[in-house]
Amino acid sequence: MPTAVAAPSTVQLEAAIDKGLAALVKLQDANGAIGEGAGITALGGMALLAGGHTPVRGQYNEACRKALRYVISRQDRASGYLGNDYGNMYGHGFATLFLAECYGMEPSEPVRRSLEASIDLIHRSQNAEGGWRYQPVPVDADLSVTICQVMALRAAWNVGIGGKPSVDASARAIAYVRRCATGGGGFAYTAGGGGWGTEGAEGVPRAAAGAMSLIGAGVHDLSDVHLGPSLRFIRRFVPGHLGSSNYFWYGQYYASQAMFHSPEAEDWERYWGQASAAILSRQAPDGTWPGVEGPGAAYGTAMALIILQIPNQYLPIFQR
Repeated sequence: MPTAVAAPSTVQLEAAIDKGLAALVKLQDANGAIGEGAGITALGGMALLAGGHTPVRGQYNEACRKALRYVISRQDRASGYLGNDYGNMYGHGFATLFLAECYGMEPSEPVRRSLEASIDLIHRSQNAEGGWRYQPVPVDADLSVTICQVMALRAAWNVGIGGKPSVDASARAIAYVRRCATGGGGFAYTAGGGGWGTEGAEGVPRAAAGAMSLIGAGVHDLSDVHLGPSLRFIRRFVPGHLGSSNYFWYGQYYASQAMFHSPEAEDWERYWGQASAAILSRQAPDGTWPGVEGPGAAYGTAMALIILQIPNQYLPIFQR
């Protein structure tokens, strides 16, 4: 369990976020890339959007605009794939989510075309089980890649992209996610699996991915046989995960969203006091956060800023 730390004040939190955003922008290359590939750049762009910095307004509008242009430039024109560089279908899912959020906040025809192509690829690459895997082909599936596509589908659907094919894909994804449930709130990496990463603090990343897959696909009832137990699992074990290095950012990225969207208001209040303190304690003097499990400071800084700015509710996907 992590050592108890007092929740940061609003002044401390805002100062850390301001320092982090300035540091993130310094990590951006001249071509708009933040870190490596479209996926990490998209996370950086999401961090800017979460602070109100869109491609056309806000202090860092130019940085967000350059990130958006870079992500679109990395798209394969024939297939719509955005994961050819670092990140494969993880990168594609994050990049598609960023496109959807940009389109929802500042609609434009180029972003719409890119988003439609990205969503079409997600439709085509869903496998027979209802999930997705590392490559954009409908062969096999795992929970960690599936949640990235579910959230991208939901974000695009929220802005009028995807239509019935996305509704159908989400329904099949719910069925797949339910087959990954292990009982007691945990989730396995693949359907019918088990073992490491399903219990205690180690199980938080997958429990959070499972919970947000269900929430993102439209399941919100605490009496649901899998959602209710998964939220209780996260509530119980997330303090231990906050003190670990086990897929820290990936786990907290989804745990924070699950707690924010939980029908139990106390879940977010309890989580926020613990998580905000733990995340601020990891910030480096230069304003960045370490990547931990990911590719360097761009990844860690983007993830930290996204989580810390969830209460802003600027990003449509985070709005209650």
